[in-house]
Amino acid sequence: MATQTGGGSIINIGSVVSNRPSPTTAAYGAAKAGLKQLTTTLAMEWAPTVRVNTITVGLILTEQAALFYGEGDTRRRIEDGIPMGRFAMPSDVGDIAVWLASDLASYVTGAEIAAHGGGERPPFLGVE
Repeated sequence: MATQTGGGSIINIGSVVSNRPSPTTAAYGAAKAGLKQLTTTLAMEWAPTVRVNTITVGLILTEQAALFYGEGDTRRRIEDGIPMGRFAMPSDVGDIAVWLASDLASYVTGAEIAAHGGGERPPFLGVE
């Protein structure tokens, strides 16, 4: 792939779980951490022909997430813990991917773009 003449852009989807522990997510977190390493290594090896980046996501309001978290107090408590005050929408991640694939990001490779609404407030701060 690194020898192709037209260039290209690979966009991996990572997870905040690769950056912090979370109960019951050991295998998933390890896989996503490995994806970060793969991204940065391939970005170095395949530059300047192919750009390789990761979008690291937090909670995304998919159909499954809506079923799991519902519309009530549980979901509101979780959203209160996200600085942006809401789950990401799939289009939020898609917009970043479109930018990364475009010529506007022609110098961006090996990057980890965080799409997590500002992260999560540490539990000791409480949720206002």
